[in-house]
Amino acid sequence: MRTHLSWITKGQIENKQSFQHDFIENLDEIPFYDYAILNTDEYGLNPTISSYASFDKKYIFHIATSRGCPHHCCFCSSHTIHGRKMRYHSVSRVREDLTCLRDEYGAKMIGFQDDHFMADKQRAFEIINIAKELEMPVFFQSGLALYALDRKMLETIKSAGLNQLVLAVESGSNRVIKEIMHKPINLSIIKRVISDCRQLGIDTDANILIGLPGETKQDIEDTRAFLKTLDATWFRIYVATPLVGSEMFDICIKNNYLCGSYIGCDFKRAVIETEDFTSEYIQKKAYSLNLELNFVRNSDFRLGNYKKALEGFENTITVKDDHAFAYYFAAKCYKMMAFVERYQAYKVKYQEIIDESAFWRGYANQFDLVTLE
Repeated sequence: MRTHLSWITKGQIENKQSFQHDFIENLDEIPFYDYAILNTDEYGLNPTISSYASFDKKYIFHIATSRGCPHHCCFCSSHTIHGRKMRYHSVSRVREDLTCLRDEYGAKMIGFQDDHFMADKQRAFEIINIAKELEMPVFFQSGLALYALDRKMLETIKSAGLNQLVLAVESGSNRVIKEIMHKPINLSIIKRVISDCRQLGIDTDANILIGLPGETKQDIEDTRAFLKTLDATWFRIYVATPLVGSEMFDICIKNNYLCGSYIGCDFKRAVIETEDFTSEYIQKKAYSLNLELNFVRNSDFRLGNYKKALEGFENTITVKDDHAFAYYFAAKCYKMMAFVERYQAYKVKYQEIIDESAFWRGYANQFDLVTLE
């Protein structure tokens, strides 16, 4: 068995041998994971969704019920591991696994990590309904395919207790979506899904990616203009990271676009420079977009949902306790809600940060933040 070329051994590496593997077509052949070898109390305290304000962070277990994705998104390299052909656990096997996680390991919530959970919509309906039957709220950390999120699917998701979705919006430029990313969506689908979610009371976290090879500064401004028309609960602005095995990586190597190490940059550190932009421009633009969309033009604040807006601002403060914009807009929420003492405390904290930090003073000036009274 250990002589099979799918095993990665020191000898194979030293001899520069190639590796190969065969896909398991019927995923039910894979045995249930032995969670008994783990400290499940600690495993369940999963930090994966710590940045999402609306979730209880305890006893979250993550599973993948399928492998593969037929799409050709330029930034994704998952196909190099899982292939492009869809392969599945049977629905009955998924039921068994969820039941076992609940009854034997105390799972309270299930995080689905499928690359393309919506590949088979009927199957997706069945699995979500099983989770509902088992009274296990579900969470999709990976952005679901927006084109599959019609009203019926969103209503099913809502009925299963899921009140927050991560949406793979990626861009607000149709040109970038179609010609560069190769994603099977358009701006009208994005707008419809986010509108439906708000009507149904589902919070939306919109994933946005900027700084791809072929993208221009004008494309980024088009994205900015479009995103300002959306009422998403929160925007997560990432910088393009060239994953090995992705089309983006090949383009970067071919055109010598890499200006730093791409290992470990985790969609947070810009390492791509093209004829259209520098990495410094992308890094600053990403942060500026974050401040504008999530604070200056926060959807819930604009719509008068001050308690909901406050959740995002307070969550930011928990993660970064010197975030001037979070204190500023949290203070405004408290003022609108007539919590005078909290307003005064946050106003003072904001002013202290501004007085001490040239970084925050610069952004306060950029967005014309008026002095809190």
